Amino acid sequence: MNGRPRSLKGVNPWSRDLGPGLAVVAAGVALVLFLGLTAAILLFPAFQQTDQRISAAVRDVQVPGLIAFAELLTTLGDVVVMVLLTVVGVLLLLLKRWRAEAVLLAVTMAVGMAAGTVLKEVVERARPGIEIARIPVPECYSFPSGHALAAILFFGVIAFVVFVRAERVSVKFGGIIACTLLAVGVALSRVYLGVHYLGDIVASWLLGSAFLTVFVAGYVWRVTARDR
Repeated sequence: MNGRPRSLKGVNPWSRDLGPGLAVVAAGVALVLFLGLTAAILLFPAFQQTDQRISAAVRDVQVPGLIAFAELLTTLGDVVVMVLLTVVGVLLLLLKRWRAEAVLLAVTMAVGMAAGTVLKEVVERARPGIEIARIPVPECYSFPSGHALAAILFFGVIAFVVFVRAERVSVKFGGIIACTLLAVGVALSRVYLGVHYLGDIVASWLLGSAFLTVFVAGYVWRVTARDR
């Protein structure tokens, strides 16, 4: 197989039906919801209090072994781990000569994580108090969650690549389910361990969805354009 992305024709005909307009609308909706959530957290104390109460309810869940499991998941979402996983993922994709997918993963992670870092400094939302945290509280700001954002970007791209490239339907949907559970697990572990509010997580999901929509649409456009 050469270095060109495999034609999507006959593999995933659905991809040819994805119009750029639909991608713009989907990304726009996610971005508008993200901006609305940001405004609500910054400007409306009642919304902040509701966010804090829901987050407290998540922390109050009592299941044997859940704290240790949450700590494992939150380690998976650590920036160093996610960078290493991204590098390994890109190298594996290049070894398989899936260059478009390697670029998709690298660009999505680099741009998305950089945007999340900048937004933390812009919003400047304080983290929950140290008295409720079950792990050391990071020194950076809380909104949006870097762990949750990195997880949805990484596992979102991996789920898409599995869906595009896998031949068996069971592998496609098994990969999507596994990636979804990991992304959600990493994100919610941050709330359960007391270092984020649920609003931080939802914001990361919305922002991550916007980035995924844009970059996946770019991937589809590139592959289908080369196949014409």
